[in-house]
Amino acid sequence: MPFEDIGIAGITGIVCCLPIIWLVVAILLCVWVYRDAQRRGMNGALWLIIVIIAGIIGLIIYLIVRQDKTAAAKPPT
Repeated sequence: MPFEDIGIAGITGIVCCLPIIWLVVAILLCVWVYRDAQRRGMNGALWLIIVIIAGIIGLIIYLIVRQDKTAAAKPPT
């Protein structure tokens, strides 16, 4: 087994890094959702809050309901 050489300290280090990696990924996703919503003419702050509160479910909802970039760029007639 490859994990036999790592030992308890190595496994503990890996397990301690996982929440940090998860936090960095969550922050990057929140920044992306905010910027993408702003570019599409949607309320970026509102979507940022939704994704922060709801997590992955909020991200899925955003991906489903987001507007097309072309539709956001066209002026209403």
